[in-house]
Amino acid sequence: MSASSQSRVLLPIPAKAGIAAFESGDRFIILIDNAIPMDTSAIHGDGIFASLSVSVLPDATVIQLRKGDTRPLYLSQQSDGWVLGLQPPVDAAQRDRRALNPISVPTGILYPMRRSGRVLSIADPSSGGRLLVGTSLLDDGGIASMRRAPGYDVWPTSEGVVVASRDDDVTLQAVPSGLLLNRDGHRMIDDGRAVYANDIDLKWLALQDLADTGLRERLHSSFLAAADSSPAARFNSRVKEAQAAFSMGAFKETRGILAVALRDDPEEIGRPEIRFLSAATALMNDDLEEASALDGPWPESQQRAAQLWRALYLARTEQSDASSLHRLALDLDRLRSYPRHVRTVLLPRAAEAIAREASPSDLPSLNTLPQEADFQFARALANIRIGRTDAARRTLDRLRSDRDPVIAEKSAERLILLDRTQGKLTPHQAIHALDALILDARLAGREAPVRLAQAEAFLEAGEWQSAALMIDQGAPPDGPSAYSKRRNADLIAALKGLAETGAHGQDNQQALRNAALIKSHIALLPAGPDSSLLKAAYGKLLLSLGLADDASQALETAIPGLTGPENKAEAGLALARAYLQLKNAAKASAALDATDMPSISPEIKAQRDVARAEIALVNGDKAQSLSILKAAQSTSAKLMRVRMLENQADWTSASHELQAIAQTELPAGGTLSDVQQDLALRLASDAARAGDIATLKWLTDRVTAREMTGPKARIFALLTQSGSPTTEAQR
Repeated sequence: MSASSQSRVLLPIPAKAGIAAFESGDRFIILIDNAIPMDTSAIHGDGIFASLSVSVLPDATVIQLRKGDTRPLYLSQQSDGWVLGLQPPVDAAQRDRRALNPISVPTGILYPMRRSGRVLSIADPSSGGRLLVGTSLLDDGGIASMRRAPGYDVWPTSEGVVVASRDDDVTLQAVPSGLLLNRDGHRMIDDGRAVYANDIDLKWLALQDLADTGLRERLHSSFLAAADSSPAARFNSRVKEAQAAFSMGAFKETRGILAVALRDDPEEIGRPEIRFLSAATALMNDDLEEASALDGPWPESQQRAAQLWRALYLARTEQSDASSLHRLALDLDRLRSYPRHVRTVLLPRAAEAIAREASPSDLPSLNTLPQEADFQFARALANIRIGRTDAARRTLDRLRSDRDPVIAEKSAERLILLDRTQGKLTPHQAIHALDALILDARLAGREAPVRLAQAEAFLEAGEWQSAALMIDQGAPPDGPSAYSKRRNADLIAALKGLAETGAHGQDNQQALRNAALIKSHIALLPAGPDSSLLKAAYGKLLLSLGLADDASQALETAIPGLTGPENKAEAGLALARAYLQLKNAAKASAALDATDMPSISPEIKAQRDVARAEIALVNGDKAQSLSILKAAQSTSAKLMRVRMLENQADWTSASHELQAIAQTELPAGGTLSDVQQDLALRLASDAARAGDIATLKWLTDRVTAREMTGPKARIFALLTQSGSPTTEAQR
């Protein structure tokens, strides 16, 4: 024994040996299915581990630890053995441990294991009774709760399976898929509870996997018992009636029974088992607000078993994370053992959640599910994620004509999206194909996801307004969920696209309508970096429309929520420009100071320098303004210097500055953009005012044979008439 301390001890058990770990009386026992000599001189750890002892038998090894308190002990496997500790392993994957979820098979009750060990028969160290102990070679977990049955009990374990057998015909044997419990080779005959291995399933929900006849008889008997019960026993009798209705799939009736019981005894809701039953019933009735109680907290002893229902709640509200999806994958066998009317609701939900979002390592768990349409669809989604698109396409093509309208619609929708992803459909073709599904989607209660898919196709095509209107009209807001996150992200993208389009290429009236559309949505969107980016873009749009006051308000709201130096610096620059339009140089300067970022692109820095030069000019400090502009070598700085020269009527200097800019900004060939045409006209105007014939000739040669739009061509021709310098009157 090695690596001992007050909180943990390493047991050097070889990988070829199986173990089982359980409590008996005041002892914690680890049974190894091989005789393994150990160095007993190193066995005594500190604190609670000081009582560790090892007994080597002919074909087994027994490690015992006397517990002086109720603190739980934790086992975890690592490369050099097993660690026994007072705290759960720090590794997240180990902390989210497996558990044995038995399943009913024709020959008995199977406890699935990746690699089962041997089954040993020993005497209980505390009572002397007969124990059948099944070991595991891997960290497959144990049984969460005691289950008592006629002739035998299944004990809670940390690892492996322990059966206290009172009847000689009760047997436990190792099989390739785990450990098999039966009676002399035959299936157990019990009350439908043998497949449950934790208190939540056994006691809190009191599940019984019976035929419909048995379920009806149970409900009828519990109804009569509740009706005949004394006032003192009435609440518990009603709970048993509710539990019977739950196993039968009568979830509305379950809710009604619990409501009446809690109306008469409201204090009972403080019991964790009653809160859990109420929350689970709410989940089955799609009352997600009341079902949120499944998120916990729950007593420490029930944390592991409660994780499945927490994961089911998160999946239903589309808030799953990697841990909860991993829990669903690990506990699929547990769901498969639930009563038919319960599992037909929960198992397809779990399978689809795993298929859509679980890590690739969890996807193989879907292969063990039945061949029903729900699970075929889930496997098709998983196949798409791992690149098996041909297999997925064949399955989806078959399922789109399924009798279940929900499966048929989802399959047809997924086929369209697959075609779009693979480039077989253009965005507009995908929109039209999805439009043909709308009636089916309404019947299936899935119109909103289809409309959202159409909006995303509009986004892909750059049709921002169509995307925003599609979301507004067809994808209403909902509670917290993946759908809501997706909807809000798509809406923000559409509105941001509208804002960034600005007034370019459209009349001001359309730009104003876009601004009004954005304004009507901003207050309804959740706070966050994306919505702050939208507010910043909205502020810039207002600024381009000359609405400096409104722009400054929008930008002031946006800046605190922005992340990244570039975003803050750009928004601060826009805010400064808004204040400059409002003739408030002090606030403009403060806006630049508050958003001064050390690491920004040279282009943004140059634009901010120009803004500082404008502030200095507004304050009457021309020298400082010129000094800033002289240091800045950007085009915007040069253009501002030109503007200052033009304001001083120094046309010769302005013409020379503009010509230097034009040499880089006016290409020698190709079509001239609107900005380039404006630059050419400005240079022509300044050179004409200065009487600079050489510059006019250079400009004419530069622009020759390229057309300008509208009246710009006539104005340019007039300004560049060679040999006719402007008169003093023209100046």
